[in-house]
Amino acid sequence: MELTPFLDKIICADCKEILPDIPSESIDLVVTDPPYVMSKEEWDVEAVDESLVKELHRILKPTGNIYIWCGIGEKSQSLIRWFPLFSKLFHFKDLITWKKNRGIGMRKGWLYTREECMWFVKDNHQFVWNISEQYSTEKRPWNVYKKGGAMVNKSEFKRLTNVWTDINEVGFGTCPKKYHQERWKFNHFTPKPVEAIERIIKLHTKEGDVVLDCFLGSGTTAVTAKTLNRHYIGIEKNPEYCKIAQQRIE
Repeated sequence: MELTPFLDKIICADCKEILPDIPSESIDLVVTDPPYVMSKEEWDVEAVDESLVKELHRILKPTGNIYIWCGIGEKSQSLIRWFPLFSKLFHFKDLITWKKNRGIGMRKGWLYTREECMWFVKDNHQFVWNISEQYSTEKRPWNVYKKGGAMVNKSEFKRLTNVWTDINEVGFGTCPKKYHQERWKFNHFTPKPVEAIERIIKLHTKEGDVVLDCFLGSGTTAVTAKTLNRHYIGIEKNPEYCKIAQQRIE
């Protein structure tokens, strides 16, 4: 098997039919956003199972990382359903909480303003982590960064944390009409911000590496990887999403 036929392609198919053809230990990073099973929509079905996790483990390099967007709440418990499946084969590193500005929820209950992303590695002793990319744009107080004129921290900027409060949803900050226009131009229920995907890709890959998204949706992972001079493989079974993703790439 060769990886070349898959590189920089958006493949319109069920990922469970495509992944077995991808060579073992050929992918540097997996970033994906499976359906959370929180609605009655036709597309929102359980897609993560043991066979999928085994294939992702097989194709990921020993130095590779994998991020899976998920949810935890009354409408979706994908986090607690998927965690045991991935933790059987991968080493769990952390859970990212993305603090969103717009909330959803019923009148009787807490307003839901969070989304989760699980981070696993294949080998805890050799996974890629680019130290130079682990800092935010927020500067440390001068007296914390330096003491008596000498540097006491490696960077003048604060470290990124596992709670992301600095990334807005697609279209946030616009008027309601504009928000819906920006969100629905991708014809997707839950488009992830480029800034979030960019952060993950920069932390775990270098130029020329291969990023896989097997639930590509409207194409954000592929678009971001291409912008950062990484190779991408995008798999999506919804023909409409594939069309939108291809248009964004072009």
